[in-house]
Amino acid sequence: MKPIKVLETNILHASDVLYWLDGSSGETLEKMTRIPETLTLQLTTRPRDLQLVNGRGKTALLRRPTNEIIDGIASDADKQMPVTPTYPVAGVVSDPSGRFIPRRFSINAGNGAGHALAVYPSPLGTRLGPTGGLVGTLRYAASNTPVPWAMLTLIVDTTLSSSYTFRCQATAQGDFIMPLRGLPPLPEGIDHYSAELGIQALLTASGDVPVDPADLVAMSLGQLETPDAFSDPISFDLVPNEIRIIRSSNRDHLAVQPL
Repeated sequence: MKPIKVLETNILHASDVLYWLDGSSGETLEKMTRIPETLTLQLTTRPRDLQLVNGRGKTALLRRPTNEIIDGIASDADKQMPVTPTYPVAGVVSDPSGRFIPRRFSINAGNGAGHALAVYPSPLGTRLGPTGGLVGTLRYAASNTPVPWAMLTLIVDTTLSSSYTFRCQATAQGDFIMPLRGLPPLPEGIDHYSAELGIQALLTASGDVPVDPADLVAMSLGQLETPDAFSDPISFDLVPNEIRIIRSSNRDHLAVQPL
């Protein structure tokens, strides 16, 4: 059999890659897992020649190649990604199935290093397991209107020289579910853990327009036992394995106000 003579080699590089991570799956981006869904992007800032290739948990960014055809067989040097100027990409990412909260994002792309961006499960996409969780609705104390797109962070002290951090994001209507996956059972002789819950939100946010979580700011929450008292964060006792509807004292919701 005669050897095949390669006349030319077509080289294509992804300009960059966006990795979509499940924000509830780890305490840091490095510990989060890629989501199993293919998301939809609506870009507001992009180069004119940019093309998107979506897959489960990732989006490849392609630009018009500058050295796509190599005569003969490409060498290792030919295969190296060329150095190109970075460029801004911004827009909104959403899940057509509704299992993840939509979010805005803005990055400088083009270096091929990849960008990890967290998206958070919606109540529709959240399942509470045997370790329990928190359920509630966020409303501004002054107006009694929903707090859209807020981020909640729960830190649980397990009295075992360690703490666990859990996060979730509210919907456009201020509804949230926070599963406590991985929270260990109570040690013998202990009837609860100590927990602190904090919030980040944006007064100008609208339920019609998703936000970039980086734009959210700290606010205070209505305490659970003391009427009309607010703090950042609020503290309370937490028992694993319970599904707890969390409300501010004398209210049917968790009240929020600016610091």
